[in-house]
Amino acid sequence: MSSERDKLLETIRCPACRGELSFRNDEEELFCTGCNLTFPIRDGIPRLLLPSLRDALLAGATAVGMDAQQVETALSFGFEWHRFPEMYREWEQQFLDYMRPHGSDFFKGKKVLDAGCGNGRFAHYAAKYGAEVWAIDLGPAVEVAKRNTESAGVVNVVQADLHSPPFALESFDFIYSIGVLHHLPDPEAAFRSLLRFLKPGGEVQIYLYWKPERQPIKALLLTAVTGVRQLTTRLPHRMVHALSYPFAVGAFAFFVWPYRILRTVPALRDVAEKMPMKQYAGFPFRVCVNDQLDRFSAPIENRYTRADVEKWLKAAGLESPLVGENFGWIGTGRKAVEIG
Repeated sequence: MSSERDKLLETIRCPACRGELSFRNDEEELFCTGCNLTFPIRDGIPRLLLPSLRDALLAGATAVGMDAQQVETALSFGFEWHRFPEMYREWEQQFLDYMRPHGSDFFKGKKVLDAGCGNGRFAHYAAKYGAEVWAIDLGPAVEVAKRNTESAGVVNVVQADLHSPPFALESFDFIYSIGVLHHLPDPEAAFRSLLRFLKPGGEVQIYLYWKPERQPIKALLLTAVTGVRQLTTRLPHRMVHALSYPFAVGAFAFFVWPYRILRTVPALRDVAEKMPMKQYAGFPFRVCVNDQLDRFSAPIENRYTRADVEKWLKAAGLESPLVGENFGWIGTGRKAVEIG
């Protein structure tokens, strides 16, 4: 236990001043020796949030400005992951697909930051493959993530803000953020903020929603979804949750089941591969329901072209930038090592 305690204090920092932290009040709080801020530990999870976000998320205070947008998003995803906490065996291959070109052997011995861990499914597999994982999320999803990673290996779950991660600068070998940045008020600023915590020579991996280009059917479908979102993002989470089931049935009826049939006919396989939402053919039905709740309840949704993602990587000064496809854009690159 003392080694875990020492590892925690060695790694985390005050999100306000980057000062070192120490335990207080029978190890139920963390105290910053630099700016005198105190951070609670609840259910074994350090809650390393700046005061405005802490008061809003842990005490129900009213947030304003960008904090209000972040709190709304965090509570939406917290609701989602508490209702869809399942760990499916299909998640492992999904994790590997999101991590390409890195394979499972890439993670062994690395110190990894999961920036926006959700229900913890990716942190679980990063740890399973041998990484020391620090998994952060802004909202109540951290409770689900902690449960889902307890038996995976070395995973430390922390409630924290991607804009102010509570760690020492340049302390991670690898940082990934899968399906998170596009839900933030200023995604590129959050991305650039994360790079401060990457060691020189370390690598970063992100997944962003794509904006359909030269795909009229998908573009039309997305336009319809965007229109419906104008209503659903204003509804109570429980109501959107209920609507997610008929939305998922519609997705299966119009896209997934036809895809499964068409791909068995050699002459129609090319048609099948162009169908929207075909990815759900390889997952349980509840995964599609989960994603419909995500799609129709998340307050913010940004989409990007390949050129947009390439621009992000280039502007950040990353070496060996690469943009790939996986029902969205996978961007990866390496932080330059300064010489001299």
